[in-house]
Amino acid sequence: MFKISNFYLVGAIIILTLMISGCATTPTKFAIEQVATLKPPEIKFGAFEKIYFRTTGINSALASHSGNQKALVKIDEYLISRVLQIFPSLTVIEANEQLDGLDKNSLLIEPFVDDIRFISGVVRFWTGVFSGKSNVTLDVTFTDLSQDKIIASPSFYQRAAAMDGAWSIGYSDRTMLTRIGDLASEYILLHL
Repeated sequence: MFKISNFYLVGAIIILTLMISGCATTPTKFAIEQVATLKPPEIKFGAFEKIYFRTTGINSALASHSGNQKALVKIDEYLISRVLQIFPSLTVIEANEQLDGLDKNSLLIEPFVDDIRFISGVVRFWTGVFSGKSNVTLDVTFTDLSQDKIIASPSFYQRAAAMDGAWSIGYSDRTMLTRIGDLASEYILLHL
């Protein structure tokens, strides 16, 4: 009869766990490389005295889905917290708010979710890999308000594979929302 010792069984479990968890991570190095390949702004962001941040907008065709609305709130909260770390005197304005009496030398940052498919943890728990992948495309427009001119408009993309979402019961889907904010804030840091 074939007998497996506990030593080999424990070793196999550790190796399998490492292999599975390695599939669910996105190295930061690749995120920084992705941002570095984008077209730089015409004017460095550090040259502006006043920074405005418009809350994240969403494509109207996608706005009615409750999962997308929850994902949008998470993206917005995380993105604002990251940009506040870069610009402590940041002024946050609502998506439909008009800007009047602007200071000279001001920058407006406008993030917009152009495409999103977010699988929540509950759906992921019940349907697993059969739900498919999650993905988000975030377009960020940087406008020099003194000239009313767009100085940069990069687009960022992140996804969470279906199998990763199933193994992590939605964790990789949720971290996709923070990774998209990391890419946008990394772009700002790179071009200060």
